[in-house]
Amino acid sequence: SNSALSDVVVQFIAWDVETRRLLRSGEMPWINRFAGEGAPLFANPQTAYFSPFTWPRLLFGLHGWAITALLKLLAAALCAYWLAREMGVPDRQAVVSALVFMTSGFLVVWLLYPPTNVFAVLPGLAAAALRLLRQPTRENAFLVILFAALCTAGGHPEALFVGVVGVSSLVLWEALSDPLCGWRSMRPVAFGAALGFLLLGLVLVPFFVLLADSHAAATRPELAHSLRIWGVLGEFLPGMLGSPLRGELDLTAVVGAESFHWRAAGFIGALVLVAIAIAWRVLSPTLRRGLVVGATALVLSLHLPLVGAVLRHVPVVSVVALEYGLLLFVLFGAMAAGPALAALATRPRRGLGIFLIVSGGLAAIAGTVPAIPAARPALTAVARSGIAALRARGHLHQPAEVYEQRLNHYLQAAGATALRRVALPGSLWLAAGCALAFAKRRRELIVVLAAIGELVGFGAGFNPAVANTALPEAPASVRQVLALDPAQRYAFATAFEVFPANAGTIYGVRDLLSYDVLGSKGRIAALTAAGVDDRLHTLKANPSPSELDRLAALGVRWVLSREVVGGARRLEGSPPPAVGVYELENSVASADPVNRPPAGLWVGILLSLLATLASAVWLKSFSVAADRPRQV
Repeated sequence: SNSALSDVVVQFIAWDVETRRLLRSGEMPWINRFAGEGAPLFANPQTAYFSPFTWPRLLFGLHGWAITALLKLLAAALCAYWLAREMGVPDRQAVVSALVFMTSGFLVVWLLYPPTNVFAVLPGLAAAALRLLRQPTRENAFLVILFAALCTAGGHPEALFVGVVGVSSLVLWEALSDPLCGWRSMRPVAFGAALGFLLLGLVLVPFFVLLADSHAAATRPELAHSLRIWGVLGEFLPGMLGSPLRGELDLTAVVGAESFHWRAAGFIGALVLVAIAIAWRVLSPTLRRGLVVGATALVLSLHLPLVGAVLRHVPVVSVVALEYGLLLFVLFGAMAAGPALAALATRPRRGLGIFLIVSGGLAAIAGTVPAIPAARPALTAVARSGIAALRARGHLHQPAEVYEQRLNHYLQAAGATALRRVALPGSLWLAAGCALAFAKRRRELIVVLAAIGELVGFGAGFNPAVANTALPEAPASVRQVLALDPAQRYAFATAFEVFPANAGTIYGVRDLLSYDVLGSKGRIAALTAAGVDDRLHTLKANPSPSELDRLAALGVRWVLSREVVGGARRLEGSPPPAVGVYELENSVASADPVNRPPAGLWVGILLSLLATLASAVWLKSFSVAADRPRQV
């Protein structure tokens, strides 16, 4: 039910595999010749070739993912600590803020994805901007350029756009609030950041050329979005519906909630939220301004009906997923976490402590009950009635016997989910409540450990490591296509839930489809006419004869399906519902996509060179010493 989990395999790993193939052969990775009509690689910013977080994957293959993940966590912690210090947070409290940021829901659930390429270093951009605002020196100007370039190289335009808007709002607010700064002091910050963005012009210009003709840019403003009520509840218990982890339930599809990634992305811990609310008045003005920016972004991310209707008509904003506003809430909420938790624990708070004890105790009990053997008969009865109701409503499609066989697994998973997602945080609330109500010593340490424990308990294990020996080989149907067409003169198309788009790149077979959002309007129109569901990136189950003819004209000779494809010849193999390979006799062989540079590349290179020259000249114009004392 969480389709975002497939992106790592069918996008990022597939792109890495083809990139390494091309580089080993002495070619530049301009396109992926195995996806669609030659899906963009270099011009697709999500390949993030200029991000240091991508390089371990390209150098070490699958082993590089662990290095990338650790580098992101380390960079996130260091940048967050720096920003907290620039926002006036004392040293020890800044460490707590950095830990909250590093273990936040956004960084954990998106750890393997391009948004966190940007998110991990975004605090560095904010910190550098604040330093340059208060102390316009050459070193600080260089830091702004550097971190603006790193954020841009991260390869996620939406996260970059949201992050820059949020950081700019805070820095401008700071400038207007400081009598020694004023709005004029924003000019070097804005200019330095612009130079950093333009250093990546060789990627940005080809991307914007693609985006201008993309199907996604034309249709995204028309997408309907429902109110993200589960996202609000996920600020306190993000795993209340379970998670995609093995051994846990995932009830996302059953209740119609948003993806687990979005339910959990804004999570910084219930105790941190309580601390911020209680300590609001004693937080510094800079921290409060950041929280206002973050809270505004959080509200916008919920897709309130009236707000969404208005923003749909705002240029640029209309093609940005508002859910990415969560990253600003996490960023500025984490910065306030250290001081807020410290302020919360400065004195006994009997009323709040008792509230946390009661609510935490109830959560701990409720989360423990499903794991108690004595509760199994009652839970079994509830599960059976729930399965029957869901089958009657059309949510579950298998025969009742199938779910009866799975019932024991469901009950075990329910117990594990309740323990981890309800009982564990409840126990931590109880511990923090006891410290606030009764403890005379180590109160702050207990509260901080409970708050960090919430985040670690939530995220531990979400990004597991898998042994290479456990990875599957090419499926039999794919091996059959390779044997029949070793030169790959033809493409194949697949039905729903048979073989995901772009996975063919890993095995060196040509797929009609490409799993990305940069397909042109003309290409998507041709695929739709051939019976392709662009939203699902698959061929529909029973294509008509005319659709099969269009597929053949697009170079498709092989169709992989669990159902009989009328008008096509089934090759040898197991009968349905096993995946069969069906051959279209009238297919037209297509030439290999030409691996040529993307449109706009030379303009982008010129822009990058000019930005490099301008950066050197501008930095040279700064004096070595600060023009005035730094204001904190």
